[in-house]
Amino acid sequence: MLATHRYFKRRQKTSPGRKCPASAVVLNGFLLCLSTGAIADKASAPAHAPRLRPVGEASAPAHAPYLPPVGSDKVLLTPMTVYDDLVYPELIEPPRMRNQLDRNALQATEMSNLNGVLRSQSGLTLAQGSGQMMTGISLRGASGGQGLITLDGVPLFANFAGFYSLSHYSLDALDRVTVTRGSGGERHGSRTLGGAIHLRTRQLQAKDSFLHVEGGSYDTVRGATGTGLTTKAGDFSAVVGRSDVFNGISQAQNGAERDDFGMTHASGNWSKEFNRGGLDASLYFVRTDEDIDGPGLVLPRRTIGWVDDKRGQFSDETWVAQLRGQYNLASYWNSSLQFGFTQDRQKMASTAIRPFSLTSQLFMLDWKNTHRLPLNADSRNQALLVWGINTQQQHALNLPVTQTVISPNVRGELIMGAWQWSADARSDHGDTYGDHQVFSLGANRSLPQNMSVWANGGTGYRQPGISELMHPVFGNKALQGEHNAGGEIGWRWRPLPESEVKVSGYYQNYQQMITIQLDTKTGVSRAGNIQEADVWGAEMQSQHRWTSVWESGLSYSYMTTKNPVTQLRVPARPEHQSVFWNEVQLLQPLKLRVELTVRSGYWFDVANTLRAHSAPRVNALLKYRLTSKTDAYLRGENITDERTPELNDFNFNGAAFYLGLRTGF
Repeated sequence: MLATHRYFKRRQKTSPGRKCPASAVVLNGFLLCLSTGAIADKASAPAHAPRLRPVGEASAPAHAPYLPPVGSDKVLLTPMTVYDDLVYPELIEPPRMRNQLDRNALQATEMSNLNGVLRSQSGLTLAQGSGQMMTGISLRGASGGQGLITLDGVPLFANFAGFYSLSHYSLDALDRVTVTRGSGGERHGSRTLGGAIHLRTRQLQAKDSFLHVEGGSYDTVRGATGTGLTTKAGDFSAVVGRSDVFNGISQAQNGAERDDFGMTHASGNWSKEFNRGGLDASLYFVRTDEDIDGPGLVLPRRTIGWVDDKRGQFSDETWVAQLRGQYNLASYWNSSLQFGFTQDRQKMASTAIRPFSLTSQLFMLDWKNTHRLPLNADSRNQALLVWGINTQQQHALNLPVTQTVISPNVRGELIMGAWQWSADARSDHGDTYGDHQVFSLGANRSLPQNMSVWANGGTGYRQPGISELMHPVFGNKALQGEHNAGGEIGWRWRPLPESEVKVSGYYQNYQQMITIQLDTKTGVSRAGNIQEADVWGAEMQSQHRWTSVWESGLSYSYMTTKNPVTQLRVPARPEHQSVFWNEVQLLQPLKLRVELTVRSGYWFDVANTLRAHSAPRVNALLKYRLTSKTDAYLRGENITDERTPELNDFNFNGAAFYLGLRTGF
């Protein structure tokens, strides 16, 4: 792609210099007060000559100003952040709580997959059993069976309503993970209501080749390697890996049988730039085979639950592919077309359930046109118009179920001085669930001292995915589409280049919210609609470098969910969640990272009769730099051995330790 359309900037105001003692003192006190309370509670114009950063390159400190050579009479350039338009075809930063984890951030914790890094994200709730099994996900109260996670712009299927196999996405295979919150998800290919998680597969150059191996508790062995190649035909890269858990824990809470797990994953990327455009393609494959437990009679309560099953087997195979081309029709008009495909095949056998196979497929075609218009000579005031059509078709192989939805959409953005405005709208025309229109509006105002405030609001709609409807165990063919309306206000402050505080409050009203619902009388769980749910919440994210060797961060979420019809709480939505981490450079080659996660209790069932208890957990990482390209590390997960379950009738992994080596060549 051409650089002028592959990279975009957003403006930020900067303080007069890099030092800001007074701000640092205020921020330090603010962080300490917040972190202590969270743990104790427990229950700006664009620069004229910007430097463009290629996708995948590690970013410099996000808002460090350019310093001219000694004796130069040039003024300081305004700091900027740049994105590629595959995920960010926008002029300004959306006025919402958005977090982007780049390659450095993903590698900082040395976690093996998405389960570890996503727990630090405010507003995001994860509920997991044993280390490899599926994870229940909700974002600002809403979940999803298709589109809650996207890979290279392609919406992915859940295993069933709100449950994704996060262990299938090795961090070694990813360049970037972005969490968006609130309305306006259509700009990222997702229609989920509370936000979405967007993954970008890893693109490597020849100098970025790597090998990563680790082993440890539960007889675990993991390995991955990747390399890149540059030719006249384009840039190629590939990552392959294998994970085995030969002696895992029983998934069933009352079981003792050891459940094994094996996973193979591979991904590849190709990109080619031309004079006025470019092409890029990616492919991701993952297959898992594991021992599982199954439904059975649980004594003494005499209800159906998950029990040890020596005949239980589950395999899951996923393919994701996309091809995208873009072309500059004019200096102010870029047109792109993306074709995406994903297939998920699940096979299961157990003593109490007849063997079944469910294969879900999605075909996507996304046409997008982007117009960027400077409104004055120096481009300080700009406008953006994006319009196009997104078409998605879902179907289940060997089942008479097909869904097609065609969605024209339009978005506008405007920068005028310190003000930024955005608006977007989408119209869904579906052959199964009818026509629905949604919209969102947002405003952002820059303030002195590197502060800004924002507000946004809108509506959303999502039809059930094929896996939510047709899953033989947890599906419900009578599911209705869910929709919502709500808004958010927020404040952001960047007192120093490596310090940031963001605070927001929001309200969402959901109609026909789709969740997995547990019947405590029978023990059966299946997807269902909650007629109405009111969700109020507040989120806080902060990060600060105290000294050159000490950095810390805090993420806190408060959320209250209630069904106004029954006055009961929505299940699996804790009221309080917080993550507090510190990273200290003990010696020049030795680094220690400690992370504390705390969540309050919540209800397992819609009737609010079965409660999950609160659970604090501690993770730690000790990393030693052997050479400029080689690190050795010791990682401890849940080192406090807190086994309080997050899913009813399912175990949670106890303390685990892993020794690993990462090297480049």
